[in-house]
Amino acid sequence: MNLRLIFSTTRLLAAGVLLCAGCGKSSPDDTPSATPMQPQDAAAQLQTAFTGAAPEVRNTAQAASEAMRAADYEKAIQSIQTIKARQTLTYDQGLAVYNSERALEATLIMGMNAGDPNAKRAYELLKKSRRN
Repeated sequence: MNLRLIFSTTRLLAAGVLLCAGCGKSSPDDTPSATPMQPQDAAAQLQTAFTGAAPEVRNTAQAASEAMRAADYEKAIQSIQTIKARQTLTYDQGLAVYNSERALEATLIMGMNAGDPNAKRAYELLKKSRRN
């Protein structure tokens, strides 16, 4: 009977250790979040991720970053699509592009809900670019 109790306790402890080991925190830059970034934060991440890229790609990322900061969403979407077309992105670059698109989408949806026709036009461009 004592052996059974010891075995059960050991299994519970092992399960607890495994459960706790999976609960570690990762930094927000390492994984996508359920909450989209603010456009300014996504723009900064985009710019940082492409600092070591080829000049043409780095310039396109810079243009996208500046467009996001200036709320020129159509230009930002076009620049991001140009970057995505290369298909040779690193993990950090892909994550930055993903976060930028999500930040744009959230901002555009809020703008559409507020009745902004520019937001609606940019959102349609974003949806169209995803279909291609």
